Amino acid sequence: MFAVAEKIEAERKIHAVETSEIHKKNFGQYFTPYAIAEFMASLFPVADGNLNILDPGAGIGILSCALLNRIKKENWNNSSIKLSAYDIDTEVLGKLTQNLIEQKKNFTDFDFKIYNADFLEKTSFEYSFGKNEEFTHVIMNPPYKKILSKSSAREFCRCFGLETVNLYSAFVGAAIAQLKEKGCLVAIIPRSFCNGLYYKPFREFILKNCSIKQIHLFESRKDAFKDESVLQENIIILLQKGTAQRDVKISYSKGANFENLTEKYYDFKKIVNPLDKEKYINIPLSSCLPSEDFFNCQFVSLKEIGISVSTGAVVDFRAKSFIRKNPDENTVPLLYPMHFKNYRIDWPKESKKPNAIVFADETKSMFVPAGNYVVVKRFSTKEEKKRIVASLITADDIAASSLAFENHLNVFHFEKKGLQKELALGLIVWLNTTFLDNQFRKFSGHTQVNATDLRNLPFPSKEKLIELGKKLEKYDGWNQELFDSIAKERLDEKSAAANF
Repeated sequence: MFAVAEKIEAERKIHAVETSEIHKKNFGQYFTPYAIAEFMASLFPVADGNLNILDPGAGIGILSCALLNRIKKENWNNSSIKLSAYDIDTEVLGKLTQNLIEQKKNFTDFDFKIYNADFLEKTSFEYSFGKNEEFTHVIMNPPYKKILSKSSAREFCRCFGLETVNLYSAFVGAAIAQLKEKGCLVAIIPRSFCNGLYYKPFREFILKNCSIKQIHLFESRKDAFKDESVLQENIIILLQKGTAQRDVKISYSKGANFENLTEKYYDFKKIVNPLDKEKYINIPLSSCLPSEDFFNCQFVSLKEIGISVSTGAVVDFRAKSFIRKNPDENTVPLLYPMHFKNYRIDWPKESKKPNAIVFADETKSMFVPAGNYVVVKRFSTKEEKKRIVASLITADDIAASSLAFENHLNVFHFEKKGLQKELALGLIVWLNTTFLDNQFRKFSGHTQVNATDLRNLPFPSKEKLIELGKKLEKYDGWNQELFDSIAKERLDEKSAAANF
């Protein structure tokens, strides 16, 4: 079995080097390193009786072989094993067939079928007529590729009762639909489904049909597929269909070799807040395990405070004819992310970006009255230590009656007007704390920060925020240590912020 594993891993590395990036992108195809495949296979509970295994997007059979090797090594008490492997790439079918034929030597009753067919198309058709197979086990590294709203893939997903935006979530949804009751699914997938509006139906589909048994988090963003040009942060998830949700095991490793593996169980309500209508999936970070009372804190929502957050109203390419390099008498200050540095406003600025927008009937709906606003950039770079960095603009910073915010900024406001100054300062403290950045990273593995994400974060009460603001008002030099120390001092032991 070791020789088979070594052979498959060698084939994977050759494929990674010799296959063009265009080919991989067209098929959404990135093969799983064998060490990861072994770990994924290890997550399944031991199962007796007849096994019916599904590997959609099978590639050269790395995941299937890892699971079959485990079954053989541990001598599971199985009377028969069936395997269905799907892949539309004809270039991999030869290796896939060879590797599965090799596995037949290890079992007395093992049969497999390889389908060179579109997994979604074939199984949705069969599912619609009640002719689909039901699987006891699914192991998968599904393709990653966006699907359009009017595409056939969207229609296939709807057969399973799922509306989704990417092939990876479509494959997982289709596999869940075809799992037997108490059947298990292990998948390595991008973490992007954990938050955001577009993946909400997928999160609801998972939570409706399955219990989350385990989530594995790689602490290195790129290590899972270091041989490939994969930028998405990936997780491994174990789901079981039709079983009661209990505590969730969260495991961590620094890389794909799983050295120094750590595990911890969490109450499910710390993974999915029962009060969260968006059903964000929060994955506690190993680097901040002491802060475990997140959902028990005396926190409130932005709505309860009376604050709103919206993306800036100016989409510059749509308002191109009204945008000006420099301000003049008939313009309004136009603020971009580049105008905010060290938590403050820096406007106007010599740059390729403009500084103003013409006041006209066509543009006036994009403006807000001058006042105290807090902004957070929608995009941070991978190199930045924090995803959430909040900056302040006050009524005294710019001599103007109105302001315009570009679409790459999230703006905190009160009914499209400025905030009370102490409240705005309190938001600056809270949004810039290490604690809140860690909370954001629990449900988001990418660099984009959307207004919906910010609404989903915990906030102290309005009164507490004002206390934070009054304290910050006494300081001129703002820095990370100051924000964290003010929050720790002003938010008493009932708050998780006391655990910095």
